[in-house]
Amino acid sequence: MIPLVPLAAVAAGAIATTYTMAIAREATRPRRATYAWALAHGVAASPAEVPGVRAWREGSTTLHAAGRAMTHTAHAPPSARSIVLPWWFVQGQGAGAMLVIHGWGRSRWDSLRRLPWLLEHAASFLLPDLRGHGEAPGTTSIGHSDHLDLDQVMANAFNGSVPPAAIDGGLTLVGHSMGAMVAARLAVLLAERGTPIRRLVLMSPYDSLIVPMGHRLRLRGLPAGPFAATAAWWLARGEEPLHRTLSRVQCPVLVLGGGLDAVTTPSDVRRATAPHDGLIEPGIDHANVGVEGTASREALNAFLART
Repeated sequence: MIPLVPLAAVAAGAIATTYTMAIAREATRPRRATYAWALAHGVAASPAEVPGVRAWREGSTTLHAAGRAMTHTAHAPPSARSIVLPWWFVQGQGAGAMLVIHGWGRSRWDSLRRLPWLLEHAASFLLPDLRGHGEAPGTTSIGHSDHLDLDQVMANAFNGSVPPAAIDGGLTLVGHSMGAMVAARLAVLLAERGTPIRRLVLMSPYDSLIVPMGHRLRLRGLPAGPFAATAAWWLARGEEPLHRTLSRVQCPVLVLGGGLDAVTTPSDVRRATAPHDGLIEPGIDHANVGVEGTASREALNAFLART
C-alpha cells in the first residue's frame, strides 16, 4: 500500500511548482496591446488621431546581438537573431524631447493616451514598444534590461542627437508602472555616463516586481503568497529596488499615483519613491494614472513648467 502522506506531499509540491512556473511564464509573456487592442478599447489607433499632434512618423530600431542599432528598412531586413522595436516619433509644441515608456502588458498605443497631457511640454516625443509588448517580438525582461534597449533606440530615433545634453531643451523621461522602473534605470545610466536628463516623471511606480505581481494575482482571485514571491525572486533576482535607484537620480522627479490603484497602491507608490514629492489623486485607477484627473494634470503642468 502506497503511503498517502508522502504521496500527497509530492503531489502538492508538483502543483505548487507548476503554479509558480505558470506565474513566471505569464509575467514574461503578457497579452499584446496592439492596433486591435486600441480599436477594442476606443483609444487612438495612431498619433494622427491624437488632438494637437502636428506631425509624426513611424520607425523601428533593430537591436543586434553585438549591441549595434540600425533603422530597419525593407532593403535591410533584420536577421533571425535580431529584435526589432517599433516606435512613433511625434512632433510636439514645446521644447526639448520626451521618451514615454509604457507599462507591463501595454504598448505605444497606451502611451498615446498620455500624450495629450504632454504635447505642449516638448518639441519631440518618442513612444516605443518594449520587448515582448505591442508589436515588438520576444519576451519581456519585466523592466530588467529595457533601459539598455532604449539607450540604443534613442540614439537611432533621435538621429544621433544623444547624449541628452545634445538635445536642445534637454530630455525628459516619462514612465508608467513598469515603465517607471525602466525610466529610473535609464536616468541613472545616462547620469553615470555624464549626460543627465532634465527631469523624470513616474506614474504608478512600484519598488520591486513582487508588488504588482502579487496584487494582480489577488485581483483575479488567485493565490499569491509564496508562489508569487518565488516567481518574482527568480525573475528579478539581483535587481535594484526603485527607491535605491532613485537615490542615485539627481534630476527633479515627479510622482503621480491613483487612489483607486489596486496594482500599485498609494502606499506602494509612497514606499517606492520617498522622499520625492508625489500626488495621489482619489478616484483614479492604475490604468488611468496620467490620463485622467484634474489635480494630476495640474501637478504635471506645474512640474514641467518650473523644471
